[in-house]
Amino acid sequence: MNSGIRALASAASPLLSSVLERANGRRGGIILAYHELRARTLRDQLLAVSERYRFVSLSEFVGRLAAQRSTAGLAAITFDDGYGPVVEDAARISQEHGWPMTFYLPTRYLDSREPYWYQELRPLLDRAKDSGAVLAELDASFRRLRSEPEVEAELRRLRLRLHGSEERPAWLETSPPIPWQRVRELSRNDALSFEAHTVNHLALARLDDAAIASEMDACCRRIEEFTGRRVEHFCYPFGGMPEIGDAAPRIARRRFKSATTLLRGRCGAGADLALLPRVPLYDGDSTAIVSLKVATAR
Repeated sequence: MNSGIRALASAASPLLSSVLERANGRRGGIILAYHELRARTLRDQLLAVSERYRFVSLSEFVGRLAAQRSTAGLAAITFDDGYGPVVEDAARISQEHGWPMTFYLPTRYLDSREPYWYQELRPLLDRAKDSGAVLAELDASFRRLRSEPEVEAELRRLRLRLHGSEERPAWLETSPPIPWQRVRELSRNDALSFEAHTVNHLALARLDDAAIASEMDACCRRIEEFTGRRVEHFCYPFGGMPEIGDAAPRIARRRFKSATTLLRGRCGAGADLALLPRVPLYDGDSTAIVSLKVATAR
């Protein structure tokens, strides 16, 4: 999908984006989805989106959907995973421009201060001696780890197999999670909200109902402990339907006002508040690609 957007963006004119935006924009507003990116890229992308959209808080956006009010011309800004440098950069940009932002936190990593397993996996395999096995092992390991409650045990097995030691390699560089103390401090700003992204960042489709509920509830309690605010919104790890499954949305409907995916689209009339689409944006997306991604979202 992203390669197709890039090819189209290279050939598209601003006029085309404008025409597409007028056609699709009436369908409803958008929720932007970010992960890890540089501050300058984030600022440039948000400035580009702000030319056509007014940024509102996720709570206001979802409240409009729940009340069957139009979200056309509105956008909410969300970040997955709670990478410390990204949260700090985003908080500064929020203060500079008055843009509300939401951060979804997988609480285990804030507690342990350990790197996110999905950050370690790729460089671990990239440095493996048997390069011919890397891609196959990456695919198999990713599918296994995203549904494995004992993630650290699986990582130790991989480290031993690929590098001869169960210890995390000294050369591994990852973005640390935001510290809880900074969550406490930043949550005093009404424009910033911290919401739930489970405890362990696992694919919920592979868990039973009790485990899914535990992932949600324990995550909420931990965040509320530091923010003093009720957690009302949720984001599914990985964000695709094969990873979300059937049970998680049913459970999320009882616990949250909204739950977001990485399914690409707009949030208009009749949107399922437990399966809200977003528009994912990445560090390598130029402002032209951003404009086209937003304009083509339906």
